[in-house]
Amino acid sequence: TGPLLDWLDGHHPDFLDRVRDLAQKGQIEIMTGGHYEPILAVLPDRDKAGQIRMMTDYVKNRFGVEAKGAWIAERIWEPHLAKPLNEAGVEFVTLDDYHFHATGMNPEELLGYYRTDEQGYGLSLFPISMQLRYLIPFSEPEESLAYLRAKASEEGENLLVMCDDGEKFGMWPGTHDWVYRKGWLKRFFKALEQAMDEGWLAMPTASEFARQHFPRQRVYLPCASYFEMSEWS
Repeated sequence: TGPLLDWLDGHHPDFLDRVRDLAQKGQIEIMTGGHYEPILAVLPDRDKAGQIRMMTDYVKNRFGVEAKGAWIAERIWEPHLAKPLNEAGVEFVTLDDYHFHATGMNPEELLGYYRTDEQGYGLSLFPISMQLRYLIPFSEPEESLAYLRAKASEEGENLLVMCDDGEKFGMWPGTHDWVYRKGWLKRFFKALEQAMDEGWLAMPTASEFARQHFPRQRVYLPCASYFEMSEWS
């Protein structure tokens, strides 16, 4: 979010410099979104565009890369969002598999990315795996890798996405001790490296995957948020 980036730039600019280097090497992909983390669906379209362009401009100026994807705050999706997002230069968003389940799709279908549109304005949709959200970082790395291995295909066409809030990695009770002091993060990255060396796991960015693979199909998602938010509300 914009306020967090502003704080980091003021207090730990060296950290953002490291992020910039990783982004320019193509090792990570930085996403845009509403600069002040608004619920986009309730804003007038001109304000949606203003918030997104503000963040996109920040990413370009600070990190030297073009942000193609967008994070939707609380993953609160309404079908009309495809048009203003496209108009603001967004090519893809990540939304929960729960959104896709609401259309009748089952988990075994959600192993790629999809296309939607509004009035002819297209957008790619990457489903976030709820199973991975619950495994990472709360389970041992081997459990996450076993789940990924079970979904791998010989053709390399299957994709799983884990995209979630950063506070799970240090701010939630007990997570700082678990993730850093007890070494979960290092063990997780080492497990990923080993799987890549073995040849059954690849870790492309979303934009890379979209360049190399066609979308699975066209979908029209209903109004939705992630499962827990739907329960709370």
